[in-house]
Amino acid sequence: MSHEFAWIDDDITEMDREYADRRHPARALLMRIDERIGLTRPDFDALAHWAR
Repeated sequence: MSHEFAWIDDDITEMDREYADRRHPARALLMRIDERIGLTRPDFDALAHWAR
């Protein structure tokens, strides 16, 4: 059984997206954040919206 997941990182590449598409059949969110800023209110809002 595969579960949905959110991957939050400052270095998400096309290779990461392809890996998730190939290896993870459930819904996944790969969210890139700016390492200089970190998570912001809009990021948390996007995560909450995705989780609904």
